[in-house]
Amino acid sequence: MPAYAPYDPAEEKRFFQEGIDLFNEGEFFEAHEAWEEIWKNTAGRKAKFYQGLIQAAVTLEHMNRANPRGVQRVWASMLTKFDGLPEVFMGVNTTQFLGALRLVVAHVLEMETVPGQQPYDVELKWNRHRVPKVQLLYDPFDTGEAADLDRAP
Repeated sequence: MPAYAPYDPAEEKRFFQEGIDLFNEGEFFEAHEAWEEIWKNTAGRKAKFYQGLIQAAVTLEHMNRANPRGVQRVWASMLTKFDGLPEVFMGVNTTQFLGALRLVVAHVLEMETVPGQQPYDVELKWNRHRVPKVQLLYDPFDTGEAADLDRAP
């Protein structure tokens, strides 16, 4: 029995899809909130995956708020969450998604931040239309993948 109390699969699926819809609409903070609701009740690789999605949304929220240091810090942390996951996990091609997302934030990742500089002292120009969509190749709740991950050690 897991040390956490997993959501009812229908509820988890609802929050997962809600996060995807919000992210795809450019509502990054709200997407992070939806995914966080289920992340805290998962473990193992699924928890890492949800945490990675949360941090992808937070990275873009830092872009919205013109906070380059926030973008850089969260991006670095986010990448570790996807380490060791298969290319397609929970229906999402994570390799493709991260590659497309990196193109959106690359100029900020390469930006030199000045110690002592206030985080919002710089204007971040970025093309919100280039933000990749989170696309499901399949429904991990219909295939049983989501449930299998809850039982995995």
